[in-house]
Amino acid sequence: PLATVSAKGGIANFSAMRDEMTERAPLGNVTAHQVASAVAFLASEDASGITGQTLYVDGGYSMVGGPPPCAPPN
Repeated sequence: PLATVSAKGGIANFSAMRDEMTERAPLGNVTAHQVASAVAFLASEDASGITGQTLYVDGGYSMVGGPPPCAPPN
């Protein structure tokens, strides 16, 4: 989650979402610069052969996905 003006004001529990992403993503939360760099690459001629792909710029969060593990019952 990037802390944009609309995200901070329009997404319920945004801080909790960002904290969980930062904690669980192997590389931590990404920056707006990292996302912009990926967009710039995809818009460049160097990426002209890439089609129909999903590019996750999420610090590895998509690799661990799903809800956080539950604590074992007592």
